[in-house]
Amino acid sequence: MGLPYYQHNLAPFVTEPFHFSLKFTSQGEVSEKTAQQDNEAARHPIWRVFDWQRRLDEDKAVTKAQIGEQEGLSKARMTQMFSLLHLPKDAQNYLADLTAPALIKAFSVRQLMGVAKAPAIERAEAFQRMRADCERLERRS
Repeated sequence: MGLPYYQHNLAPFVTEPFHFSLKFTSQGEVSEKTAQQDNEAARHPIWRVFDWQRRLDEDKAVTKAQIGEQEGLSKARMTQMFSLLHLPKDAQNYLADLTAPALIKAFSVRQLMGVAKAPAIERAEAFQRMRADCERLERRS
């Protein structure tokens, strides 16, 4: 499922996902790292931002750049991820509660950046439009 940028006023579209990351060890068990990645895949990326913000609040010596280095992310990507904190609190809570992979993918960081960059008074309405589009598409599936 995909959503064009909300400002383009285009209809949502459906694509076929090809994400499969289970890797087995020589003993036939799922590797611990892969299991952790799969578990994180079932949560929206906003959880990572919440964790990073908590680290920044707890340890004043840590910077966003250091966290980005540890995570293997560029400064630009960190800025994109932290832009999610500009969303209204109810939108952040909604995203944090998502567990359906299709919805998590529909509310991608790239899509949400457009909402976060909107003027503050328009963000809640823009997010509600995006949410309504996703829910309408979800019902069709």
